[in-house]
Amino acid sequence: MLSLDDLCKSYGGRTIFDHVSWSMNDNDRVGLVGLNGAGKSTLLKLIGGALEPDSGRISRPQKTRVGYLAQDAPDMGGRSLVEETLSSLGEMQQHDARRRELEEMLAAHHSGPEHDSALEELGHVLSELERHDFYTAESRAEALLFGLGFKPTDLERDVDEFSGGVRMRVALAKLLLQRPEFLMLDEPTNHIDIEARNWLEDYLTDYPGGIIMVSHDRYFLDRLTRKTVEVARGKLTEYSGNYSTYLVKREERFLQELAAYQNQREAIAHIESFISRFRAQASKAKLVQSRIKQLEKIERLEAPVGSEKPPSINFPSCQRSGRTVFELRRAVKRFGDNTVYNGIDLTIERGSRIALVGPNGSGKSTLMKLLAGIEPLDGGERVVGHNVSFGYFAQDLGEGLDYAKSVLDELSDHAEGMTTTEIRGLLGAMLFSGDDVMKRTEVLSGGERARLALAKVLAHPHNCLLLDEPTNNLDIVAKDTLLEALERFQGAVVIVSHDRYLLNQLVAEVVEVGQGSATRYLGNYDDYLNKKEAEAESLALGHIPSRVVSGSSTQREPGEQAALVLNDREGANRNGNAARPTRAANALVAAQSSMAPGEHKLRRNPGGVARKRKQLEEQIETKEGERSKIASEMSEPDFYLTRRDASALIARYESLGGEIESLYAELLTFDDSTDRAGG
Repeated sequence: MLSLDDLCKSYGGRTIFDHVSWSMNDNDRVGLVGLNGAGKSTLLKLIGGALEPDSGRISRPQKTRVGYLAQDAPDMGGRSLVEETLSSLGEMQQHDARRRELEEMLAAHHSGPEHDSALEELGHVLSELERHDFYTAESRAEALLFGLGFKPTDLERDVDEFSGGVRMRVALAKLLLQRPEFLMLDEPTNHIDIEARNWLEDYLTDYPGGIIMVSHDRYFLDRLTRKTVEVARGKLTEYSGNYSTYLVKREERFLQELAAYQNQREAIAHIESFISRFRAQASKAKLVQSRIKQLEKIERLEAPVGSEKPPSINFPSCQRSGRTVFELRRAVKRFGDNTVYNGIDLTIERGSRIALVGPNGSGKSTLMKLLAGIEPLDGGERVVGHNVSFGYFAQDLGEGLDYAKSVLDELSDHAEGMTTTEIRGLLGAMLFSGDDVMKRTEVLSGGERARLALAKVLAHPHNCLLLDEPTNNLDIVAKDTLLEALERFQGAVVIVSHDRYLLNQLVAEVVEVGQGSATRYLGNYDDYLNKKEAEAESLALGHIPSRVVSGSSTQREPGEQAALVLNDREGANRNGNAARPTRAANALVAAQSSMAPGEHKLRRNPGGVARKRKQLEEQIETKEGERSKIASEMSEPDFYLTRRDASALIARYESLGGEIESLYAELLTFDDSTDRAGG
């Protein structure tokens, strides 16, 4: 068991922990929650030994090791990736060196006191090496590194070559390789992609020791934690259950505390009113003195934590863009010999909510930069729609601030049409409160600069937002505030994020990038995962999955080419305009091979062809409009709870998709015949 006994810690006169006592079992899974600056990281540092308490003590069993992962990348370099990871086993490496010395001593002395002493020590050393599984350390280190997203080609690279974010993954691998009895993890998922995050969840689920973690990923907390400890006002309050359970119990407690607080305020106001009213009357002097003493004895309750709601984010008004916001046509992007995109087509429409997903290095940020015009194309075309004003956010934009200005001045100079109150509210939502807004930007941390850069993007009147990891430096409350604002935002949003909750709540389309292509899926992140799983099952059974593909870097056989729709310029969007899936291309082949004589005659009559094409286009527009309306209704949060006709609407939505595909297939036969006729 690990326990805190009467722990106190202060910084510069500010009390962080005030006589705190708490304990956890050696196999507990604990999530630390609380507002930014409440003391979560400080508590991990105290338990991990990186800080000393002002008073009180931290108790744990003898020989128990506590491992601590900080938020900042530690200094490392001069060694390969695998050597750096193995360096965390310094004590065991010393034991192994001592083992070799003892074996040499035993070889030189076959009997006598020195032999017996060396033999006894060797037994102890071997026992320690076996207990820590030292001789499988290299293979375990490689498995950890691969799980955290590194490639075999990275193993011999010097860690100096990696960024700070990547070095944080190295630090995590080093800590996990040590396998301490207690893990203190401060934002362990900050610099890993979704695939590595899922791997880490599985690894920690089976971890034999106790874990205390700070994380702003509610899915991560929900899956791993069995207790939640709230840090607030110098105290720790424990709740049984994961983060979602904590939210329910915390709301119940908040309402109880709020009722007690309000009742006490009313009682105090009543007593104070009595004293004020009768203080001057001699006949009431005894009663007044009694009320004064009663008032002095009351222990005043504080307003409950959570009564101060965070400020909301209000976007400045902007002009409406055209239907098409961005379009990439046969876009090609290369970095040296590496082809990131090989002729992709992608359309972003007004009101779209699109997530870009894929493993680290697959090209998500590159695609964002192509859309923003920051990276030039090596082939193809980028088209920006009518009246489009877009805001682009990336983590490194925080380095472009004016370091001579204060936080407030830096944002004010870029906030068009916002009042001072709205500007301060936006800064508050980005975790700059009180005197923080007067800090000079040069003294801000990297995370604070990134938050200020994000605020600058949000303060400008844009009708499209390109957001590359906007939530990395936000706590859960700030993430929720940003999510609520993005849900109200009227323009298009394209986002890269490793926060699965945000992706599930916000997006209506997922674009998977990698291997030179971009593949589009309708639905949120969970829908995407389900479709990927279904595709994998179909492939295992020898079937070709049906999906929308936008560009490709691979060569296909002619027969396979017909099974893919490569140009998804209409695309699946949040308004329900369905993309042309593979059945349309297959229907085209079938329609051309089974054309009736009357249809050939129609194609020889240009006027008849034009009329027929117009009829088909009108039918498609009507059905897409109906499907768009249903899609909008289906996107409502309470759709499945409040609509009795939900099943019928879903069935109609799917039916319309098939009808639209058939109409497109028929329309494509006319296009094909026109092409062959030279029209």
